[in-house]
Amino acid sequence: MKRFWELVVNARGADRFYCFPFLFLFRLITPPYQALSQWNLRRRKARCSGGWKAKVISVGNITVGGSGKTPVVIELAGRFIAKSKSVVIVHSGYGRKSKFDCLIGYNRGDDYSVDQTGDEVAMMTRLVPQAGFAVGRDKKEMVALADQDLSPDVIIIDDGYQRLDIKKDVDIAVVSSALSDLFFNNYSGEGEKRRRRRLRLFPGGILRERPETLERADAVFVVNAGSDKAGERLSSKVERYDSKAQLVNWRLFFEGAELNGAPVDLNRIKEGKPFLFAGIGSFERLLTMIEDTGIKLSGYYRFGDHYEYDKLDIDHLRNLAGDAGADCYLTTAKDLVKLAHQSFDRPLYCLNLAARPDDGALVDGIIGLE
Repeated sequence: MKRFWELVVNARGADRFYCFPFLFLFRLITPPYQALSQWNLRRRKARCSGGWKAKVISVGNITVGGSGKTPVVIELAGRFIAKSKSVVIVHSGYGRKSKFDCLIGYNRGDDYSVDQTGDEVAMMTRLVPQAGFAVGRDKKEMVALADQDLSPDVIIIDDGYQRLDIKKDVDIAVVSSALSDLFFNNYSGEGEKRRRRRLRLFPGGILRERPETLERADAVFVVNAGSDKAGERLSSKVERYDSKAQLVNWRLFFEGAELNGAPVDLNRIKEGKPFLFAGIGSFERLLTMIEDTGIKLSGYYRFGDHYEYDKLDIDHLRNLAGDAGADCYLTTAKDLVKLAHQSFDRPLYCLNLAARPDDGALVDGIIGLE
């Protein structure tokens, strides 16, 4: 269902004509859906409670899909761990097959499968193994469980901006720089008009909440800001909503790659003819980043976010890669954790995506790591 929604909302050209009836339906049900969502937010706010022993930091966004939130969570966790602080990441485990809550101790990620944790948690246990994880549908319950049973110094809630029922020490909103101007009505060109149509409230668009709700944030992280001017424009708008919110630009980049678990230099991939495939929420940004590194793709194929691969998918990729003349495959760490039991006819390289703030000292001050 999510894949179908993505196709409809992101449709362009001739595809938009065929998707129009469904897009009209989505927009028709948007007002009642948003009314229910606002009621739920007010109910959560009325039930807000805390009393946690650990410092609680929330990292979320106001859009559906990739904004760079997960790399930010990984970077923040790593910063605390580097200072000998114990960290637990609370996550819903979206897309996992298990329905049971999952409490993962420090350095115990290998004891759990991707079916139990979901792809994002499985990826994070590889990238920050020293962290603990609390995976469950009700994030408030998981915060309480982690606080009691793992006794961390810090709890980071992945995707917690709409959880107004959880008392937080720091509430961070992540915004993709690709959309930041559009949030604040700086539109230009036909391409921008198409993206503007996407920036309607869910399910008619990708906005969970209106941009004005950034007033709740203690800090706004603009991920992969393209220029200082873009950050300046956004900063002035954020100040209009909440002068206390601090704005920090972050950069997404590839922190190397790996092949069969061993690190490899990106130059090795540049020498080949890779065929890219991935199931992530920001595929277009991934393509742009790959192009910026100088990697020349022989072709690519986009799967839906959190996609579950089977043998038919691998066979399809084999045909596509063969037709494109590819000599290897290229995917993301989030996809790699779901491909352990699949076999490929060409080498499979994995890109490791990371995020770093332009001003690390400012981020440390925001999260209380000074």
